[in-house]
Amino acid sequence: MAAQGWSTVRGRTARAGAAAGAALLLAVGCTMQEERRPTVVQEAPSAPPPASAASAPVSAAPSASPSPTGTATPSASAAPSAPSAPPTRTATPPAPPASPAPRPAAPTRLTVSAAAPGGLDLVRGGAAREFAVTLAGGNVRAYTALKVVFQMEMMPGEGPGPLPAGNGFVLERRDPSSGLWRPVELRVANDVQPHFLFSGGAPLAREAIRTERFRIRAGAEGPVGSLPLMIRVVDTTAPASATPEQGVPARTSLAVAARRA
Repeated sequence: MAAQGWSTVRGRTARAGAAAGAALLLAVGCTMQEERRPTVVQEAPSAPPPASAASAPVSAAPSASPSPTGTATPSASAAPSAPSAPPTRTATPPAPPASPAPRPAAPTRLTVSAAAPGGLDLVRGGAAREFAVTLAGGNVRAYTALKVVFQMEMMPGEGPGPLPAGNGFVLERRDPSSGLWRPVELRVANDVQPHFLFSGGAPLAREAIRTERFRIRAGAEGPVGSLPLMIRVVDTTAPASATPEQGVPARTSLAVAARRA
């Protein structure tokens, strides 16, 4: 009875071990089968290369999104650009107050002056003395022909005979172009010759200055004494109806003395 029970137990144990071994062999075979199958490796999609900062667009257009009705909304062709900043304005300093307009110059008229270094104290039969006559044009007008003329009153003579011409004086003007001294009329009279009886002269512009050089000597014959040498500037283009001031716009004088050596 005991031996039968042991045999039964041993048979059950053997069957259980055989079942366990079969199960083990089945598992090993499945594993080997799995190892023989080819392994499929699925490659992940490569990421797009990053866009560089230089090529990146300034603004991206919005993508199309489905409309509530199911139709796609067309994407905008270009995103509206941001408004540009207004230009910077530099503050302009206030303009300085305008200076008052210059006052017009006072009107000036033609003037004449005469200068004789050392004076005109002459000796009969001696050397000549030089003097200068300067014309200064004013700002009122220009002249087309001005002539410097000379006059002297009669000087009492010596002896019963007639007085020499020009009271015995010789007057000359230096020609600026040639440098030569040329004779100039010295009128001796107690009256004044009208301006319209003169001719010639040279132009003088407004505010221009002209200096003419003269010399005078006392001849060996003639009276002695002192008289003014009258110097007048004549406008030889003035009509006969002009006033004395218009015909002779400037005048001056120099004292001339004659004595015996």
